[in-house]
Amino acid sequence: MNLAPPAFASSFVRRDPGRSAMLLLALFAAAWAFVEGVFGARLQLHYSLMQVVWCRYAAHLACLLLIVGWRAPSRLWRTQRVGFQLSRSVLMLVMPASFALSLAAGDRPGTVWAMFWVAPLLILGFARWALGERVPRWVWAVAAIGSGVAAVMAEPSLPHSWAGALLPLAMALSFSVYVVMTRSLRDEPVRANLFFTALGVFALLTPLMPFVWVTPNLHDAVLLAGIGIVGLLALWALDRACERAPVAQVAPTLHVHLLCMALVEWGAAGEAFTHRDMLGAVWIALALLALWLWQPSVERIVPK
Repeated sequence: MNLAPPAFASSFVRRDPGRSAMLLLALFAAAWAFVEGVFGARLQLHYSLMQVVWCRYAAHLACLLLIVGWRAPSRLWRTQRVGFQLSRSVLMLVMPASFALSLAAGDRPGTVWAMFWVAPLLILGFARWALGERVPRWVWAVAAIGSGVAAVMAEPSLPHSWAGALLPLAMALSFSVYVVMTRSLRDEPVRANLFFTALGVFALLTPLMPFVWVTPNLHDAVLLAGIGIVGLLALWALDRACERAPVAQVAPTLHVHLLCMALVEWGAAGEAFTHRDMLGAVWIALALLALWLWQPSVERIVPK
């Protein structure tokens, strides 16, 4: 099975790479919100974070082997940049570990997420510094609006300690660097990118599993597998988005996660959709609509 986009989408991708990248980033953000809000919320009370993450990437690897590697598994690890790939993979462990340690340090989830959502601004900065991508002022403005709205929607409190202040920033930093590194791998096969993303985390966590393992029942095993399957879809969309267009062109689209997370919490957890959420959703939607409309202009400014 080929991980390339369907033929009917090819003309749109060629004609409008920025907007196709925005749609893929929106898919990534929505799938991520689904993983966090539906699967994660049901598993976090019974299993350690390490076990959940390990199971996620075990299912991720199993899916890749079934979809791509069952005829020629070696295609999965064909890459010219093994060290770079594995370094990028470690960031996918740093991110959830930073989140868990932030909560252990006494931070509320809202505080962690409010600080995390400086990530699109960090992505723009790293794209400018590491990739040489020019970032138009209005893209900075859209990212800043989204980050500000995230802080309002999350209703943060002051961190309880220096660790509580720094760990959410480590979470944002690891994710931002991961996205920029993914963009730099745009000429590598997507199947290899997805394989090494999972392999590094899986290998690092495997020695710890005997110490934290809780055998899941059938229902929870299905949920754990679901995290891996939906997570694979999310990372595929992120890889494809970074391949389509410079991240300096589309990074603020990641704020779609805020809208999706509010909807997931309202639908799955029964939490109220507040006026604050509604106002934040409107602001983010308007900012992203502007980014969508500006894409032809942005494409003329940002180098491919």
